[in-house]
Amino acid sequence: MPYLFQSGEHHPGLFSLETSRSGGGVLASLRLLGKTGLRTLLGHLVEMAELFREHLEGHRMTTVLNGENFGTVTLFRVYPDDVDTWTIKERERTDPAARDLLFEHNDYNRRIYRYLHDDALAGRGVLISMTECYRLTDYHEPIVALKVYVLSPFIDEADVELLVSKILKARRHVPAQTPPAERRA
Repeated sequence: MPYLFQSGEHHPGLFSLETSRSGGGVLASLRLLGKTGLRTLLGHLVEMAELFREHLEGHRMTTVLNGENFGTVTLFRVYPDDVDTWTIKERERTDPAARDLLFEHNDYNRRIYRYLHDDALAGRGVLISMTECYRLTDYHEPIVALKVYVLSPFIDEADVELLVSKILKARRHVPAQTPPAERRA
């Protein structure tokens, strides 16, 4: 459960095997809903995740990192206004000359995450996750990614649109550059 460790003080994954959870919930759902019902539920979750990815790709300053994934997890990055999101993904991943830019954008995504997290804890937003290393670049630097797990069977298109609007709101409130007081020494 490393995807739950960005905040808070309770971290059961640190002392429990990730695969040690009971399969009882899945079995109970299968018995309650049947194969067709469970398939329908899972299909809905995948459909909502795909809709979320489509919404993100429809905005100039967001980019999906795992667009080829057919699951319910979406990894994405948010960029400041002056970034060409059509080319930056590849450049950050492969070009060692883009290292400083990668660091800036990693920091920017951390601050976007923090804004969204604080907003959610204040009861005004939705909780997302973040990974410090979606993957390593060809020059061995980590790429930070924001994550959304579509897990609720009650999510619908309005919820997806709300989530995207919260991400775009965070972009408007988070400065493109790290404030001097927050810069690392």
